[in-house]
Amino acid sequence: MVYFDLPPEPAVYQPIEHVVSEQIVTPANSQANPQGELPPELLAIAPPVEPKNLLDELLNTSEPAPPTAASTSANAFLFEHLAEPRFSLAQTGLPSLEPAIEDSEPVPNAPIPTEIPEPTLDDVPAAPIPSDRLEIEIEADPEEALTPEEFAARLKLSADYQEYNPETQIITARGNVLLEINDAIIEANELWVNLANRYTLAKGDVLLTRGSQLIRGSSAEYNFIQQSGTVGNAVGTLYFPDLASDLSSPFNPRTRSLRRVYDPINRSPDLAVDSDGSVQLTSNADAETLGGNTGQLRQLRFETEELAFDVEGWVAEDVRITNDPFSPPELELRTDRLTLRNLSATQDELLFKRPRLVFDQGLSIPLFRRRILLSRGSEGGVNPDDLNPVPVQVGIDGRDRGGLFIGRKVPLIRSDNVNLSVTPQYSLGKAFGNQSGSPLDLDNFGGTAELNARLTERTTLNGTADLTSLNLDKITENLRTSIRAEQRIGDHRLALQYSYRERLFNGSLGFQDVQSNFGAVLLSPEIALNDSGLRLIYQASAQFINAETDREDLLLSSGSNTGRISLGRYQASAALSQTFNLWRGQPKPPTQDKGLRFTPEPIVPYLNLSAGLRGTGTYYSSGDDQKNLIADIGIEGQIGHLSRNFGDYTRYNISYSQSFIGGAGSPFLFDRNVDRNVLTIGIAQQLYGPFIVGFETAFSLGGGRTIETIYSLEYSRRTYGILLRYDDAQSSGSIGFRLSNFSWVGDTNPFDTPRARRVQGGVIEQN
Repeated sequence: MVYFDLPPEPAVYQPIEHVVSEQIVTPANSQANPQGELPPELLAIAPPVEPKNLLDELLNTSEPAPPTAASTSANAFLFEHLAEPRFSLAQTGLPSLEPAIEDSEPVPNAPIPTEIPEPTLDDVPAAPIPSDRLEIEIEADPEEALTPEEFAARLKLSADYQEYNPETQIITARGNVLLEINDAIIEANELWVNLANRYTLAKGDVLLTRGSQLIRGSSAEYNFIQQSGTVGNAVGTLYFPDLASDLSSPFNPRTRSLRRVYDPINRSPDLAVDSDGSVQLTSNADAETLGGNTGQLRQLRFETEELAFDVEGWVAEDVRITNDPFSPPELELRTDRLTLRNLSATQDELLFKRPRLVFDQGLSIPLFRRRILLSRGSEGGVNPDDLNPVPVQVGIDGRDRGGLFIGRKVPLIRSDNVNLSVTPQYSLGKAFGNQSGSPLDLDNFGGTAELNARLTERTTLNGTADLTSLNLDKITENLRTSIRAEQRIGDHRLALQYSYRERLFNGSLGFQDVQSNFGAVLLSPEIALNDSGLRLIYQASAQFINAETDREDLLLSSGSNTGRISLGRYQASAALSQTFNLWRGQPKPPTQDKGLRFTPEPIVPYLNLSAGLRGTGTYYSSGDDQKNLIADIGIEGQIGHLSRNFGDYTRYNISYSQSFIGGAGSPFLFDRNVDRNVLTIGIAQQLYGPFIVGFETAFSLGGGRTIETIYSLEYSRRTYGILLRYDDAQSSGSIGFRLSNFSWVGDTNPFDTPRARRVQGGVIEQN
C-alpha cells in the first residue's frame, strides 16, 4: 500500500512545491540540478527531466507530451491503478474525482486513459470534506524478480509531502515520513525511493526497526537488491535470538515476531524492562552474587559512527556496547571496529579491534578477548565463558592444588548439541610454596575437561575429568573423573552414572574420597501438595561403591589392605518443605538512583519462616543400615534497599536441624550421619556503597565443633557484580563475576543522556 499525503490545511488548495530540502528540487534550480546532491544510485534513468507535481500529473487536462521509454511503464502503472474508483480527493475549490472510497481490487488489464475529463461545477462539493491524505492502494503477488511496479506495490509510504517523478521513477517524501515494507519500518524527515534500482535514502532522525531490532541514525541507505546498506551515527538495540530473521530482506517470507520492539501506530512512552536473570562466571558453583541467577545475555545496546551491513553480516566503527538500558551506562564495551559475521545457520561471531571495558564512563581496562560467538534461536545468546573480562579463571584449592591456582578455558567443540572444552591450569600455591622444587615442575601443571551433550530431546550426557598434576607416575592419585547419562521419564529423571575418586564433603568428617561409584538414581520433580507452598521431593538409588571405612570387621572379611571396601548401597529418601512469609516490605522506586542503584532488581525487604522434614533409609549389602529423620526450622530475611551509601542493607539467616531417630550406622565414612544437631548462622552487611561483606558458619552442637565457615566480599552494581568467597574448612575459594541480563522492549536514550525513570511492574516510565 502506498500513501501519498496532501498538506493538512483544507481551506485553499496549494500546489505541492518541488521542495524537499534546499539541495533537492525547486522550480528555480530544477534545470541546473534537478535532483540535487543525491547519491548516484538514485539516478538509474537518464537524462532526468523536471519532475511534475503528483496532483498536477493527475489533474492535467492538456495534451500530454509523447512519453519516453523510461516513463511509459511508470505512467502506465500509475494510470492503470489510479483510473479505478479507489480513492477520493476533497479540498475547497478542488473537484472530487469520485464521490467515495471503494476498496475493490484493481483490474489487471484496465485501459490506460489518454486524458482526464474536465471537471464541472457539479462535481465540486458544497462544503469541504475533511481529508489530509490521498491514499493509493496497490497490491501485487510476490515474485522473485520484481518490476518497478511490483516493487512499489510492496511499499506502504506516508508523509506530509510527496511527489513522484515518472521519468526517473523516484518517489520523494518529506515530513513525518513512514515507510513500511511488510513488518520492517523506516521513519525519517526526508526519504527517496528509486523504484528502478530498488534504492532507498533516508535523512534526518532516521529510525529503522524490524521485529526485535531497533536502530536510529542521522541517515540511512538501503539497496533492496543487494540487501545491503549503511546507517550514519547509529544508535540501537540487538536482540540475539531474532537477529538472523530480523536482519534478512524485508521481502523474505517469515513468521512475524511476537516480540515487537517498536510500534509506530501505538506509541507508548513506556520502556518495558525485565531482568532475565544474570550470567554467572565463577570457578565455584557456590559463588553466586546478589540478585544473580542462571541466564544468558540476549540483548545489548550499541552506538557507532557508521554501521554498514549486508547479507553476510555488518561492520561498525568506533562502537560502544552495553547491557544497561539506562543512560549513561555503568558498564560499556568499547572497540575501534566491530564485525559481525555469519558462521552457520545457528551461529554468528563478533570480532573486536582493540576492545576495552569502561566502568562508569571513566576507568578503562583492556579486554583480552577478540572474538565472541552468538547463538541464534529462542534460546540464543552469548556463551557465558565468552563474557569473562578476566583472561584466566582464579580459584583456591588447598587440598589438591596447594592453594591458589589459575586456568583458562579452551573450547574444542561448540555446537547446539555438543560442547567439549579443556582448561589448562597452573598451581601457584605449589609452584611458589614449599611443595615444589621448581616453578616448571610437572606437579604444578594440571587441567580439567568438560563434556556436555544432548543426545535426544530427553537424553543428555555429561562428563568431567580433573587432573591435578601432569606427573603421570601418580596419575591414579591425581585424576578424578565422572560421567553421567540422564533420561527424562515423564517428569522424573533417571540417571546412570560412574565416578572415579569423587571428592565429597561430609560435615565434621571433612573431605572424603569415593574411589569408585557405579549405579542409577531416580529423581522426582518438585511436587506442590497444596496452594500454600508445601513441597515434596523424593529420590531412590542403587549403587555399587568402593570407599574408605573404619570398620575392622569389614576390612578383614574383604581382605582389603587399602582401607577401602566394596558394597552395594540402596537408598530411598523423601523431603517435605514449606516457607511462610511473615512480613514483606515495599521496594524503593526502581530508578537509577533508588531501587536500581546497586542491584539489577529492586530489593524487597522480607522475613520468612521455613520448616522441613526429611526421612532417609539406606541399606548396604553388608547387612548394615542407616535410618534417620531430620527436622529443620529457620528464619531468613533482609532489610534495607541498598539505595544509600551506608547501612542500607542487611541479609540474615539462622536455622537449626535435629536428627530424631536412627544413628550413624553407615559402614562408609562419606555418608555417615555424625552431625545430629547443627546450628547455622549467616549475615551480610553493606559497608559502603556497593560493598557488602558477609559470613556464614555451621556449628555441630553435639560434637562441639565448627563444621565450616564461609567468608564473602561482594561489589554489587546494577549491570555487573564481583564476589570473592573463601571456605575456611574446605580450604577453597573462588572469584565470581555477574553480568546482568536485562531485556527491554521500546526505545532507549543515547549513552550520554542521563535521566531517571520509574519502573512499576517491570515497566520503566520516560520523563
